[in-house]
Amino acid sequence: MKFFFYICILLCVALSLVSGNCSGKCPDTEEVVWALGGGCSVFRNKCYFDKENCHRKPALTITTKRECQRHCPDICTAVYQPTSGIYNGKVLNFGNECEKRAYTCRTGQTFL
Repeated sequence: MKFFFYICILLCVALSLVSGNCSGKCPDTEEVVWALGGGCSVFRNKCYFDKENCHRKPALTITTKRECQRHCPDICTAVYQPTSGIYNGKVLNFGNECEKRAYTCRTGQTFL
């Protein structure tokens, strides 16, 4: 009986570690993670990737930069809904969120 109890505890601990960081703040360190799942997604680091995967079904999968960039959007709609992002202290402006994602996909620059 004790053995079964210890196995259950071990399993619970292991599952809690696998779930990733679903809450809390991620560090600003830039260790880019490239992921596929309905296109190429680029994350500042593994923490941001894990947070995104907490609520995605199916989950994104980590891949290489080269493979991911094959799935970057080529064309965005002409709908003007301006957005911006800060990279290395510099503000970059985009016509819409699609243009921002396409830029990130091509360059690997992630915004805060």
